[in-house]
Amino acid sequence: MSQQFKAANSEDIILHLLDMMTLVFHRPSGLTHIVADPVPAILEVMQDGASTPSQITAALEKNFDLEEGADVENVVLARLDEMYALGLIERVSE
Repeated sequence: MSQQFKAANSEDIILHLLDMMTLVFHRPSGLTHIVADPVPAILEVMQDGASTPSQITAALEKNFDLEEGADVENVVLARLDEMYALGLIERVSE
């Protein structure tokens, strides 16, 4: 089965839209990260619980107007790796 990811608890993350960027304050680390799309959208679709990259991609394609022909799943995988390194999401196993 594909790796699953889970967003950090909503109490641990504060999002603040700032023009075309989003500030993400991560309470446990005390760090603020500056992120761009699609990170806020990925965090939004992950709020329902653990998800695979394919499930996240499908939710993004359903809920957002994405660029036609874009390799969304590879973009999602790259952002998940970055978000994991920042502590904004965690890998989970069944």
